[in-house]
Amino acid sequence: MEKVYDYAIAGGGIVGLSTALHLQQSGKNVLVLEKEKTPGQHQSGRNSGVIHSGIYYQPNSFKSNLCIRGRELLIDFLNEQNIPHRIEGKIVVDHNVDKISNLLSRSEALNMSGVKVLEKNDIQKIEPYCKFDNALFVPQAGVVDYKVVTEAIADKFVSLGGDIHFFEKLKKIETNKGYKHLSTNRKNYEASFFINCAGLFSDVVALQDNLEPELKIIPFRGEYYVIDESKSHLVNNMIYPISNPDLPFLGIHLTKTVDNHIEAGPNAVLALAKEGYKWTNINLKEFAGTAGYKGMWKLGKKYFKTGISEMYRSLNKRVFLKEILEYIPNIEMNDLKPRVSGVRAQAVSSSGDLVDDFVFQEGEQSLHVLNSPSPAATASFAIGEYIAKKVI
Repeated sequence: MEKVYDYAIAGGGIVGLSTALHLQQSGKNVLVLEKEKTPGQHQSGRNSGVIHSGIYYQPNSFKSNLCIRGRELLIDFLNEQNIPHRIEGKIVVDHNVDKISNLLSRSEALNMSGVKVLEKNDIQKIEPYCKFDNALFVPQAGVVDYKVVTEAIADKFVSLGGDIHFFEKLKKIETNKGYKHLSTNRKNYEASFFINCAGLFSDVVALQDNLEPELKIIPFRGEYYVIDESKSHLVNNMIYPISNPDLPFLGIHLTKTVDNHIEAGPNAVLALAKEGYKWTNINLKEFAGTAGYKGMWKLGKKYFKTGISEMYRSLNKRVFLKEILEYIPNIEMNDLKPRVSGVRAQAVSSSGDLVDDFVFQEGEQSLHVLNSPSPAATASFAIGEYIAKKVI
């Protein structure tokens, strides 16, 4: 007889594995089903690698609380596992002094220590080549390789007796006689409770479990450039813009990665497949689902000009360069090399709104993580903690 699990989780990314680890540590038998050959192949391994401070988020919001708690738990795990990382802070820049002052006030509401306004002389002590005259220093921010983190979580989970089965794409979910029956492309599994952490496919998996989510996951590709290492001295840590609250994932930023390369990006363009990492990655069925969704049409109507601008920047390297040069000098076209892109699982409501907070929906003996936007990687341990407390 096949093993019956207490919990089965769809998705071997950082959120799914963090959830699995918390449940396994509580003494449960946990199975993770992952359709790829290794953990963290998609969003978890293709992001900016930033450990977020939480300063952008509304104080006491779900997102803010999960980010701040998750950052603490993440850093504990990085230290425990000796995973390379840096917590050296970032500067947030803007020409509008009032925006910087407002962000400082938010940091005070969040009880974030050490955040301070910088003038030109102060900026140059931290980032000597930054062109801005006004900035905010946020010491809580850092960098790490989240693919490495995800693999370390997977290793710890397995060491505690957890099971991860790779190359398992979920095809069917049934509830019968108090159990969830899960059919993949290879095998059948049985568990008392099912958790959906399928990221880009979370809406698809929810439908398989007879839910009707009031949102749809729309894939947006984020493209990055790596600046030639001969120019690595131009950024010490991170230079960020103040994000637009309506479109928080837009705006190029510069990040010195954990292996000391400067990355510039991302932009955000509509992907033609859920895993559309290039313009040539096209899935007609998935794209038809996007194009036929009324929420997407409403979203497109709201942000048509922005969408065209992002597409133009994607197709025109010179536009990307021009934006980088607003932050730092002496970068030329041949200094920019494309980095692997990522695809953001952006939840869009039927009314055309970008869903910018975490969304969980309960089913019959199941819980579905329908939206886990940035800072999901930073918050992953707190998300796992939250889910474990909710379902045990």
